[in-house]
Amino acid sequence: MSMQADLDDVADESEGDEPLVPAPPAANPELARQVRVGRHGVYDGRRQLSGYRIVFGVPEPSGPGSAPVVVRPGGDQANAAAVAAAFGTFGVDGLGDGKPLFVGLPRAFLTGIVPIPAEPSQVVLELGEHAAADAELLLAVTRLRQAGYRVAVADYRGDGVRAALVELADLVSIRIAALPSLVVPGLVQECRSRGATLVASGIEDAASFAHAVELGFDLYEGRYLQRPMLLERRVLTPSQLVCVRLLGELADPDLPMSRIEQLVGSDPGLTLRVLRTANSAATGSAAELSSLRQALVLLGPRRLRSWIVLALLDGGSSREVSHDVWSVLARAQACQRLAAEHPDLGYTVGLLSGAAELLGAQADDVATGAGLGTQASSALLDGDGDAGRALVAVLAHERDDLDALARTGLTPLDVSHAYLESLRSSLQLVHDLHGD
Repeated sequence: MSMQADLDDVADESEGDEPLVPAPPAANPELARQVRVGRHGVYDGRRQLSGYRIVFGVPEPSGPGSAPVVVRPGGDQANAAAVAAAFGTFGVDGLGDGKPLFVGLPRAFLTGIVPIPAEPSQVVLELGEHAAADAELLLAVTRLRQAGYRVAVADYRGDGVRAALVELADLVSIRIAALPSLVVPGLVQECRSRGATLVASGIEDAASFAHAVELGFDLYEGRYLQRPMLLERRVLTPSQLVCVRLLGELADPDLPMSRIEQLVGSDPGLTLRVLRTANSAATGSAAELSSLRQALVLLGPRRLRSWIVLALLDGGSSREVSHDVWSVLARAQACQRLAAEHPDLGYTVGLLSGAAELLGAQADDVATGAGLGTQASSALLDGDGDAGRALVAVLAHERDDLDALARTGLTPLDVSHAYLESLRSSLQLVHDLHGD
């Protein structure tokens, strides 16, 4: 029985005027968008890379051969949706390559309304020129430092308004070229007396770098040391509907892991973010990431809630779940049913295979972005193991390729039955999410 026959069977059982049956998966640009992030290197006096400054929400270049438009952010000028998109798309490791990130976050992140999407060892929180040094922010900065976060005051000019922030700061950056030459030595001495690490920003040439070194700065950033880099990736945006439903259900402390996995796995965009985040959390662990369930266990309910909030900030669509997404869920569940030894791995590779099609991307790019371990990657890319065999069989079934299906050792009847049951359960899940 072919995939189309399976779809027809489910269609015959569906009620209502509109078809509930998904079409075969295909690249769908309406479900994906491009995320762009600017990155500047931060160096020490020996010109060794010490970290990166991240610029969120970089717009499209003005022309085919033009350089990216990179605007230096102030702390509260960064957009919350752009922050959520950047961290959700690339993950901390993808943004920083293991180096600390200098990030200017909106006030809601600093005051605790929105969770900061990185651990204290991974980021330096920059307070830009528009960060108002009021009582609320001063208290927030104090709490952040007590939690282990480092705080930097960016573009300090000696203004009294931000002097209270400098008192609390671990680092202070000064744009030398923007200040009178007689003023800079006094600022350096003032910040040194408070124990702050000094960052010279806007280093455009060898002379300004040498001058900053002579003045005693610790870190340096500017085009002379490294031209801004552009990171960009096409991503699936998590659905607001799934995120809101999941947040509500996570309020139940007895919510079973199987239900959490079902809800997260119902949205390919959210699944990719969870896998990426868990991969960062698992750095240094002996176990490699192999399934969505393992990723959820690594994250735990508290961190998962934080990332769902960030996904909502990212402006996820409140659209109906598309036919393409339904068929991705059916593929994932069919792989889960057919991979008897590793059902969790089967579900994950089926879901990621479908996500690659929705993105119009290569499966190996999706595997790399998700941070999959060797076992999961070989199943997804090479059809290895029982999970890989299940995926190859399901893909052959979708193409109505009986010869390819037969080479897997699985019978057409078993694969067709698993796919039909998976279509039914994926439709039921969609109905549950919509409260039907």
